[in-house]
Order: sequence, then C-alpha cells, then structure tokens
Amino acid sequence: QTPVEAAPDLTITKDDGNVTTIPGGVVIYTLTYANVGNQDATGVTITDTVPLNTTFNAAGSTAGWSCNDGDPAGTVCTYTVGNLAVGGSGTGAFAVLVDNPLPAGVDEIDNAALIADDGSNGADPTPDNNQDDAQTPVEAAPDLTIPNDDGGVTTTPAGVVLYTLTYANVVNQDATGAVLTANVSQYQPFEP
Repeated sequence: QTPVEAAPDLTITKDDGNVTTIPGGVVIYTLTYANVGNQDATGVTITDTVPLNTTFNAAGSTAGWSCNDGDPAGTVCTYTVGNLAVGGSGTGAFAVLVDNPLPAGVDEIDNAALIADDGSNGADPTPDNNQDDAQTPVEAAPDLTIPNDDGGVTTTPAGVVLYTLTYANVVNQDATGAVLTANVSQYQPFEP
C-alpha cells in the first residue's frame, strides 16, 4: 500500500465591482470559487453573513441561499455547491440592501465570504484563501434644516415675539452633536 498525498484546495474571491453605494442602494457581490488542489472536494458550501447596516436581498442574489429576503444583519447564509472536481470552478452572487437611513459615522459596508468542504478528503492545505472580504464605500451625510417662523405677527415696543424653530435631518444619515444657536435681535429705532 503506497500512501498518496492529495487534498482539495478551495479558493474564493469576493468582488463588489468597485462600486460606491448609498443608503437604500443594493450591493451585489460576485463570489468566484474553485478547487485548485489535486483531489475532488465533496460537500462544498459557501457561507456569507449579512453585514452590519444591511438586509439580505434575494432578488440580486443567486437562487439557493438559505436566507430569506429581508433577513437582517448578522444572519448567516449558506449556499450549497456540493461536489467540486479538481479544476472545477463557479460563480455566484450575494446581494444586500443598505439601510436607509444609516447610523452616524457609517462610511462603508464590510462583507466576507467563506468556502469549505466536508473534510472527508483531508484538511485544506492553504486555508488562507478560503475566505475573502470586500469593503464597499457608502456616500451618506446628515442634512440639517431649521426654518425660522414668527407666525406673521406684527409687534410693538415691549411686545413679545415668539419664534417657532422646527428643525429636521432631511437626508440619509443620522447626525450627532446637533446644537441650536439663536442670536437675540436688538430693536433698532427708526430714524427719519
């Protein structure tokens, strides 16, 4: 009996297409996988976790993921490849919908994918290439507004004017440290 040193060697890469997204946008990651070893792999699966500040988007993903449309961040999704022969390869898509609005300070979506087999043919000789991630920039910013309204009143000396300050953040990212500043007006008498 002559021992044979052989094992599957799985690889995976994740690519977001170098896009920049926005709150409410869909990011589609292309997953490219292969067996570059010298033995067939069995029970191959890909695992991807829905990243922070997103939900799973089934419409943009390859059919067959274990997740349901709208599953929240932190949900672990699996895709069954099955057997993968030596030299075999394939691609799939994993898509997410970016939350809208986003919490303050979020400027990217970070997502990683992992490929593995059932281990029946031994350990992967190069496990470092069994995982890949992508950081997708997000364009988002708070936009603060504060219309100033005196209600259309006319006043007199010693009269009180009530200003209503209605403030809002009207776009797609939370604001922090918001401060209202009002300058007290000084009465200027009319001089002919």
